[in-house]
Amino acid sequence: MATLEPEVAPMFEDRIIRRLKVQQVKESLNYWSPAIVGACIASIVIFVTLHLVSAPSKLDRAHLPNGEARREEMAQKLELDHVPVFR
Repeated sequence: MATLEPEVAPMFEDRIIRRLKVQQVKESLNYWSPAIVGACIASIVIFVTLHLVSAPSKLDRAHLPNGEARREEMAQKLELDHVPVFR
């Protein structure tokens, strides 16, 4: 007959349920975040690749008829004026 009844705050159950839900959301984000980041990076790579493939060629074909190949002359001279002396 001498039992004690626990006194529970009125919002106790709501706070426990809320904490449980917050903990589940955090665990879910920790689990899925690497996959989400990887998918974002992969989508950026795909878009960049498609952009590069679909870009028009920079070569002006009007000056190279019939598939002619041309080599541009270098503006700078790469030969040495004298032989360097190493000591």
